[in-house]
Amino acid sequence: MSVRAYRVNKIEHEWGSSFNLWHDDELVEFRDRNYGLYEGMSDGTGLVELPVEALEEAIKTLKLDEDLVKALKQDIEACRETGYVTYYCY
Repeated sequence: MSVRAYRVNKIEHEWGSSFNLWHDDELVEFRDRNYGLYEGMSDGTGLVELPVEALEEAIKTLKLDEDLVKALKQDIEACRETGYVTYYCY
């Protein structure tokens, strides 16, 4: 079996952040509790991948700020086809 590596030229991300790792504690704790601290992170790149279903569950079960819920819903709709939302956290 062969596994090929491809160089990444450019990673584009949205200019506005969806959430803040320092201040949206309830969402970050939800992710850590249900998906492990490093699950979905790729070796220090800062990329985190979360299932759309997990974000929908977080919106239903957590008491999140209205702006955060709005941002998460936009992320869900933008990524529904792939089933995962990928975040670049820095």
